[in-house]
Amino acid sequence: MNIKTLKQAQEYLYTFRDENNKHSQGGSDFSFDRTEYLAEKLGNPQNNIKVVHIAGTSGKGSTTRILSSLLHAQGFKVGSSISPHLIDMRERFSINDTLLPVETICSYISEISPILEKMRLSSVGHPTYFEITVMLAYYIFYKEGVDYAVMETGMGGRLDATNIARQSNKLAVITRIGLDHTEILGDTVEKIATEKAAIIHPNNMVVVLQQEEGINAVIEKRAQTCNISVNYVVPHKTYFGLRSSLKGSIFNYHYDDLTLSDIELSLKGEYQVENVSIALSVLYELSKRDGFTIDEAATRETLQSITSPGRFEIIDYGEKKIILDGAHNPQKMSAFIESLKTIYPNKKFDFLIGFKRGKDYESMLDLILPLARHMYITEFAKQDGTYMIHPESTGNIEKRIKESGSRVTTESYPHAIDALRIAWNDGSNILVITGSLYLISDLYPTIRGILSH
Repeated sequence: MNIKTLKQAQEYLYTFRDENNKHSQGGSDFSFDRTEYLAEKLGNPQNNIKVVHIAGTSGKGSTTRILSSLLHAQGFKVGSSISPHLIDMRERFSINDTLLPVETICSYISEISPILEKMRLSSVGHPTYFEITVMLAYYIFYKEGVDYAVMETGMGGRLDATNIARQSNKLAVITRIGLDHTEILGDTVEKIATEKAAIIHPNNMVVVLQQEEGINAVIEKRAQTCNISVNYVVPHKTYFGLRSSLKGSIFNYHYDDLTLSDIELSLKGEYQVENVSIALSVLYELSKRDGFTIDEAATRETLQSITSPGRFEIIDYGEKKIILDGAHNPQKMSAFIESLKTIYPNKKFDFLIGFKRGKDYESMLDLILPLARHMYITEFAKQDGTYMIHPESTGNIEKRIKESGSRVTTESYPHAIDALRIAWNDGSNILVITGSLYLISDLYPTIRGILSH
């Protein structure tokens, strides 16, 4: 196969989509055999690189980006893989915070395509889009000679394709855990923590955000099974003295014998301070294990300029602003709303919202409505490789708002871009777009263009 363009690459990988999602994680006929088979055919690249594996309900994507940037600032060549991607499929295999050239990605996909085609006809079955992109990330990072590969899980951990990395020198990270994907991962935080903690394997180093007792107990039990200890990042102890503003945050950090005072962080929101503290703690543990000295000046400079697209991202157009946040569960939405209230006290906003079907949008609306002046409600349709992403209907969202007793005025539009244009032209000077990363992804490529005219 000779793939030449990114569109061809994406379309080819989409041919491995399962319309019924039967082969996706947790599906009725899920099997880890496909990932293991593909890994073996590729030479098990995940076993030949240093992997930092990040799981969690909230913060894992941002922590992946932050840690990758911090490691690169120390002079290392760093691969990072996030999912879903926001704009460009190449976000799933970036190196040194940079997208690889299109021809490079196309070459790698063409290179592995004979294996993928054989798998279509094999007894193990064809891999999913997600399984392919995960193994492609490991393969590319090995071939490109990265020093570290920072890998975000897609969902859960135990059955996630990223968990093919089980080698002893892996460093496992668990961010904040909450209720999400309950139909697959379980209906309690303890069940979900069990799935996430399964990324921990014997002799791994482990860095975990300290949380409620039930979650901590599950992680400790998994660590004891693997005969290892847990290193905790403790909220308001590892990081403290937080001051937030429109410019970002300033905070103090202390972990083991690393202390950094008055860290200036360009990212907004206390939840990002939490994510940065996790990333700094991982950096520290790697420095001890691998024998390098943390460059404080480079670390501070990185945190002063780092960005996290789609996470409390403010796009400024003179007198008007758009605030983007892909919060898609009550835990993420609560953190976002609290940060919004801190930075803009006693202010109400116009919101443009859309939710993925199956999410707890009722609880998210309960958090949004007290800050809403007017609500633009929309839908979106996205492909996530493995399956189609379907939105919650505008009718259901409007019904819930009316049932809540809120006096917020609403408008509904079936197409997200139409909703954006109207909200921008008719709304107030700040428009908040939230509810789903897929909604952000749908709108992101067009925001700058349509708003600059």
